[in-house]
Order: sequence, then structure tokens, then C-alpha cells
Amino acid sequence: MKIVIKSFLTLVSTTKYEKNIELYESFFQERKDYYLEKLKLLENNKKFTFNYGTLIFGIFWFFYRKMYIELFIIYSFVVLETLFERHFLSEMIGYDNTTIFNIAFSVLFLLFIGFTGNYLYLKKAKRTIEKAEKKYPDLETQKEYVTKKGGTTFIFIWILLILVILYAILK
Repeated sequence: MKIVIKSFLTLVSTTKYEKNIELYESFFQERKDYYLEKLKLLENNKKFTFNYGTLIFGIFWFFYRKMYIELFIIYSFVVLETLFERHFLSEMIGYDNTTIFNIAFSVLFLLFIGFTGNYLYLKKAKRTIEKAEKKYPDLETQKEYVTKKGGTTFIFIWILLILVILYAILK
């Protein structure tokens, strides 16, 4: 009985995935093969796969992928952690130990977003596609919508770079 139900659920899930594949391709654009493979893994309950781009570029990757809400949450967390280090931790354990803590935190943080970046991006793609399906009746309009909302951008990377430089100057 369990096998039959699992097979049915797999069939339903696969059918839904295949129905939306054009929309996912429109969202992922030039990296569609990479992210479609990650989507298949997610559909098979492998939620976390490693993304080297996220590891190397950190929060810039989130801007590049138009993940503004996720970026805001992550950046807020980093700012709070920096304030904690500067105002509390440095007084408690000293400046040298704070530097060691900062390096350890940075490495762990980059590994964390490296493992969660693909998952967050795929969830954003799914939300965008669901919104397009509710908002627009025809496939072509849905594809236009997800193409506009997905893909990548460089303009906000420049904005973020300026913000990071300003933050470093004010620090």
C-alpha cells in the first residue's frame, strides 16, 4: 500500500514539475540546466546542495539572483553580528579573540549560505511561478512574468558594492 501511494505521489509531483518546466526554464534562464538538476534533487527530498557561487561571492550572489528579501534578512543578520562583536564581544574577550571569532563566524556563515543558497533560490522560483499561474491565465504571459522576475542582474551588485564600501568607511 505504501509503495502504491508513494508511486502515485511521485507521479503527481513529476507531472506538476513537467507541467512547469517551461516556466522554470524561463526563470532560471542561462543557468537552467544547473538549476533544473537541483530542482530534481529537491523534488527527491535532497534539500541542500552546495553552491560555490554563493560561497565565493556571499551576499553579492543574492543580489545577482534578484533575491532581495533573502538578501535583506541575511545582511541584517550580518550587521547585527558585527554590532554584537564590536560592542559586546570585544569588551568581554578582547580584540584579538574577537578577530578569531569573526574569522570563524565568516567561514561558518559562508558555508551555511553555500549550502542553503540553491534551496532558497529554488523556493523563490517556485513562489514566483505559483504567483504567475494565479495572476495570468496563459502560458506566454506567465513566461514573460517569470523571465522578468528570475534570471540575474548586475545593477544591484553595483549598488551593494557601494553600500559595502560606505559601510567599511563608516566602520
